[in-house]
Amino acid sequence: MTKEVFAGFFKKDIPVAGGVLGGSITYLSFKPCCERLKSSLMDTKLSNPLHMESREEIEIFNAIVTDANEVM
Repeated sequence: MTKEVFAGFFKKDIPVAGGVLGGSITYLSFKPCCERLKSSLMDTKLSNPLHMESREEIEIFNAIVTDANEVM
């Protein structure tokens, strides 16, 4: 194996392999997070007009409104 062939391998193939590896790691790490976010946003007041508010949501909303009124 000559130096030119060896250098050509590192110039072209290593960056491509690094890009594929980096893209794969990014995809595999973000996919579960995206699925959880998608499922949690699927049934919200803005995305579903038939959404039934839970007691917890009402309490959180009231706490936010109360805090906002205290600041003003």
